[in-house]
Amino acid sequence: MAKLSDRLDNLLMVSVEEYIRNATPIASGTLASRGDFAKSSATIRNDLKTLEQMGYLRQVHTSGGRVPTTMGYRAYVNQILGEMNIKAGELSFAANTVSERLQSLPNIVADLTEKISAAFNFPVVVKTKFATLHIVNVTLVPLVEGDTMILIKTSAGSLNGTLHTSAPLTDKQAEDASAALNTKVRGLTLREMLENLSNIAKTISQELAFFDELCQGISKQLERFIETNINRNLNTIKLLEIPEYNNIERVRQISKAVSDDATMSKALDADDTVVIGAEIDDKLLADSSIIKFNYNICGENVASIGLVGPDRIDYKQLIIALYALLSQTKEQRLLTGGKKDEGKK
Repeated sequence: MAKLSDRLDNLLMVSVEEYIRNATPIASGTLASRGDFAKSSATIRNDLKTLEQMGYLRQVHTSGGRVPTTMGYRAYVNQILGEMNIKAGELSFAANTVSERLQSLPNIVADLTEKISAAFNFPVVVKTKFATLHIVNVTLVPLVEGDTMILIKTSAGSLNGTLHTSAPLTDKQAEDASAALNTKVRGLTLREMLENLSNIAKTISQELAFFDELCQGISKQLERFIETNINRNLNTIKLLEIPEYNNIERVRQISKAVSDDATMSKALDADDTVVIGAEIDDKLLADSSIIKFNYNICGENVASIGLVGPDRIDYKQLIIALYALLSQTKEQRLLTGGKKDEGKK
């Protein structure tokens, strides 16, 4: 991306803000009337043409005004994030309270998703990152009719599920299996536990004959925690209130794109805090953007959460609104670019 002079950079920033505010192609006369530039309308027109030639703006019609390109929005977003001291990929929401760590992680993420969805008119997409969480302890609890609950405690929170064996486990068998399993998996990530489970089963099965069958159920639960990792709230009705999405066909296209796991996974794994337009490898999202942040608990990345909206979105106000919503909860969580604010207790 070519470096702009201060004059052109200022003109581009004002032009993008003007388009975000009014959804009207940028005209030199409109910018001149604002009084932000000590230049004539003709000079501004020439500068806009230069920005177009450099790829920051594009002309809608031959005699019409200009609108920002993906490159123009990228320059604007980078400046906003720089002013807010947020580096690319570091917009993080950190929760550090003991009460959070004791809760079910899916419930924590679901509650947060519901808050975000209720506050904004945009689709919310969540990719959980449970696969990279480190295991603190595994507990097996016999239930009824051959069912056994598995409770996996991580430093970020807990995960639980139910598995079935042909013969019900006794309390003693569950206790022995838990103890044996913990000697092998403490400190591993869930992904590492899953990858090593067959070898672990061979070792433990030599001492506990029932463990091999038990491990088959444990493996299925681990796959569920790791692989079922994209959730979304489409906010379909609210989408119709957004000018760019105010027809059923466009809403259908956006819904289809947001429902595609591969597309959303790629966008939420991107390094950038904001992924814009053509940077998203999906033609249905060519004129859209995703503002995303990481949700961290005690240093563990639990999920990436993204808001999907038009590329004409008010990036600055939306990021500020996210900050206000997420930092003023009763748990006093922090949204600080992933860095702990030493001034807060």
